[in-house]
Order: sequence, then C-alpha cells, then structure tokens
Amino acid sequence: MLNMKVKKFVSIFFTVFVLITVCAGNKCYAQLDDKNTRPKAKWLRDRGPFDPRPYDNTLFGAGLINEDYFNFKNQLWIKNGISFGGYISANVQWGSVGGPTHGISETLLLFTWEPVRTSKSAGRLVVGIAIDQTFGRPTTREFADNQRIVETPNDLDTDPDLNFTTLGLLHWEHEWRTSPNGGLGIRAGQLYGPSYFGPARYLDDDRRYFMARPLAAASGAQWVGNNDIGLGVIGVAWETPWYISLGCMDGKANRQYPDFESLMDGQMLYLVEVGYEYDVDGPNEAALRLTVSHLDVQGGGGPGQSFMISGDIHFWNQLSLAARWSKSFNRLTSDYKDNISLGILMVNPFGRTQDLAGLGGFFGQPGESNYNRESGFELFYKLQLTQAISLTPDLQYWYRKDDGTSGNVNTWVWGLRSEIEF
Repeated sequence: MLNMKVKKFVSIFFTVFVLITVCAGNKCYAQLDDKNTRPKAKWLRDRGPFDPRPYDNTLFGAGLINEDYFNFKNQLWIKNGISFGGYISANVQWGSVGGPTHGISETLLLFTWEPVRTSKSAGRLVVGIAIDQTFGRPTTREFADNQRIVETPNDLDTDPDLNFTTLGLLHWEHEWRTSPNGGLGIRAGQLYGPSYFGPARYLDDDRRYFMARPLAAASGAQWVGNNDIGLGVIGVAWETPWYISLGCMDGKANRQYPDFESLMDGQMLYLVEVGYEYDVDGPNEAALRLTVSHLDVQGGGGPGQSFMISGDIHFWNQLSLAARWSKSFNRLTSDYKDNISLGILMVNPFGRTQDLAGLGGFFGQPGESNYNRESGFELFYKLQLTQAISLTPDLQYWYRKDDGTSGNVNTWVWGLRSEIEF
C-alpha cells in the first residue's frame, strides 16, 4: 500500500513539474552579462557550472589550456547559457602491508544548457558522464583488503569489473524568484546525491580522491553504493543566510543509466538538509549543515536512517577548518555506522594562492559488527602546475585495534594523483 502511494506521488510530482517547466520554457531568453547573473547563497552557487578560471600564480604559467580558453568558456556561459568541461585524472597508491600497487583513473564530462533566463528565473539542462578505469588488478576494494583496512583508501571502486561508465547526471533544474537574498529551485531527473547534499568536498578543496569517504561524506549521508545515483526530485529554498533542501531519489537504481523500472518499486532514498551560511565571500566565511536521510530499501543495507552535522570555516583567507559527525541506524554492512572527522587546510601555502595543503583525521565504527573502530589521518599537498594541470602527493595512515582475528592493523598508504581540468 505504501509503495503504491509513493508511486502515485512520484508520478503526480513529475507530471506537475514537467508542466511547470514547459510553461516556464516558453518565456523569453534574456541575455545577461556578468553583472546581472542571479546571485544566490554561496553553498548553492558553488554547485553550479560557472568556471572562475583562469588561475594566477601557477607554477609553470598558463600551459597549453590557457587563459583564452577559460575566458571563452566563461563568456559562453554568461552570454549564451552554455557550459562544458570536466577533468581527466589518474592516481596510483602503494601500501606498507605489501601486495601490488593500485592505479585508477576517472574521466568526468559535464555539459549545461540554460535556455530559460529572465530577471528572476532560470531553467537549465545538466548532463554528466563519469568513466572509471582500474589499471589492472587489484581493484580499490582488493587493495584495501590487502592492506587489511575496512574502508577503501580511494573513493572509487570498479570491482568486480575493471571499468565503469555511468550517466550520473541528466536532469532539469529550474529556479524562481531568485534575488540577492533568496529564491526557490527544483531538480528532476537522474541525480547524483553527493553533488547536492552534505559536504561533497573534503576541506573545500574538490580533490575527489583518496580519503574522501571517511573524511568527507559520500552521498551526503552515511548511505553509499547503489543509493547515490538514481531518478529523483530535489527542492531547495534559500533566504540568506539559511537554506533548506529536500530530496527523494530511487534507493536501488542501476547506477549506469536512468532506471524507470526500479523507480516504480517505490523503494526510495529521502534526504533533507538545512544549512546556515555566515560572512559569504568574506575572510571568515563559514557554513553549518544538518543532513538527515531515510533509505526505504528492503534487505542488504536498509531500511535505515542517517544523521550528519557538518561545517567549515575560513580564517583570514589563510586557513580553513572542516568537521563532520555522522550516525547511521539499522545499517548492516559496509563503510561506517558512525564517524567523526576533522581537517585543517592551508589555502595559501608558502604564498601560493592556487596550491592547497591539508591534514585530516577520522575515527569511525565500521558497519561490520566484528570489527573494532578504525581511525586514520591523511596529509596532502595539491600543487597547481598550470591553469589546467595539478599534482597531489598524499600520505595516509590507518589503524584498527586487534579484533581477535589478526592483531592490530597498522597501514601506511602513499599516493600520487594527477589531474587535467578542461
């Protein structure tokens, strides 16, 4: 009975949404310059397609992908409402326990088209494709098993296959009543949860790799795996300095393509987030977020709930602190049932405005009941070589007290990550 009600609600919601967006799409397209683009809360704005490069103060100057390219992209978005880009990254990791090294790459392609622009509204189509490739064995999960750690030291995993391609984003976004202080918005279609809920970036540095799971928040809450990509609807409202987001996504969709058959089963992931932002774009900018989720999937990893409190604060444009506490209920396996993490970031190390240096640590209880608490820390430095190319050396340490099976776990993991953003 509940599933039938959910199905009916989702069908009505999507029908109403399509009617609204079609009507809104009939409005004229207003060309806007960079002085008239609709401002919004910082946390919401950072999730948009605008690319602020070119960078200054890189190690080797502009490089092949230079200032003209990024200026062209920015003008294309401002004048025509078209944005494209992405990145190609590759990293390799070594572990102190032994076993072969682990290498993996990810390619992300993003496209945004905003055909609806008026003085107080906007509508856009968002497309995102991710391609993950493991360089032979071991996979990320196998590498973690070799190092005897519960969580993976890299937030990607293509096990049991060595490659994985997903249409992670294919949705329509629409905003109404946008102003310098508030507005309303909605998203519908194929959604990627971590993009819109929780601190998707560890220490606000957007690395996307290494200790992202224990130190940041996969899926915006403590549910990951087959719950972070699927068809759904998200609504958001903001009135500076507050915002609230509510989302309903397919809780067990096939992550590679829009899965309408799974959606009709009515087993959903529900997410709510309330956020507060202070001194936006100021020297002491801060944000605090509460994220709550309920996963209505039977068996395996649910049903269950999760709570998370996360925040970050900047000091004098020199340092940044980020922290998170999360707790999951009725979680059966994988990742952590509860976790706390703290990190500090130098945003201008050695006077280099485009480099980043960070130190983060975590302490969590694995979902597997037969494991003791696992903890660790990570030290990294992101060196911006050119406007498009960066290099990130990384050092991790993992520890878990003897759980009665194989003694204490002490593992050092070294990593090197390279990325080309375009």
